Amino acid sequence: MTPEDLLDPVRIAAIFLIFVRVGGMMSAAPFFGHKSIPVKVRLLLAILLSWVVVGFVTPPPAQLIARPLGLVVAIGTEMLTGIAIGFAAQFLFWGVQYASDVLGFQMGLAMAQIFDPTTNSNTNPLGRLIMMAFLMIFILLDGQHVLLEGLVFSFDAVPLAGGNIQATGPQLLKMAGGLFTTGLRLASPFMVTFFLVESAMGIFARVVPQADLFSLGMPIKLLIGLSLAVLFVQNLVPLAPELLDNMSANVIDLLNILRS
Repeated sequence: MTPEDLLDPVRIAAIFLIFVRVGGMMSAAPFFGHKSIPVKVRLLLAILLSWVVVGFVTPPPAQLIARPLGLVVAIGTEMLTGIAIGFAAQFLFWGVQYASDVLGFQMGLAMAQIFDPTTNSNTNPLGRLIMMAFLMIFILLDGQHVLLEGLVFSFDAVPLAGGNIQATGPQLLKMAGGLFTTGLRLASPFMVTFFLVESAMGIFARVVPQADLFSLGMPIKLLIGLSLAVLFVQNLVPLAPELLDNMSANVIDLLNILRS
């Protein structure tokens, strides 16, 4: 590679556009977008990936780089493309978070909410613990490598500045519906169990009106909830590969729409 190739404006623009797509994905995707990973580390990783991938990517049209407005549109398109890819993978974690929040709420841990600096919101301790356990399972199953493979494949499927961003709206809404489907699928055993517990406690209160139902109900719900949480994590391990396959399918479907 000659020095002239390194200073080629088209090559420099290609590296920058690749960096924008990679950075957009890492800001929205699970694991890479986690706030426990320093921004400097994500920035360095995005730069390294951009430099490695540029040799396999078709450069953008030269006439697009020559016009400032065209370059701005290309940057915006690549940023939204990366964010859309990250969101397609993040819906899986949001579904698990929904199920874990339902479990903590049914146990009565809504009164023990703590501030979660990774999401800038209040969450119950049990939901936070389950999310960290699922993130560990995700890493053990090489989920981060699956995301990187999907990102590299996106440059073959969707050329630089060639993504059909407006077509991703309906697909993202469909994935959002799948989020609630996944969350209800995971949380339905807890909801049914606690419904039966609440019904039994209601019958008990009618039979024994003198009993302090609040003092009795909280320990019982906590004991049942902790038992269900252990079963939830145990059953989440064999279910995780299927969820990971669904995440990969969501990313591939989104890429097919982006190149349409």
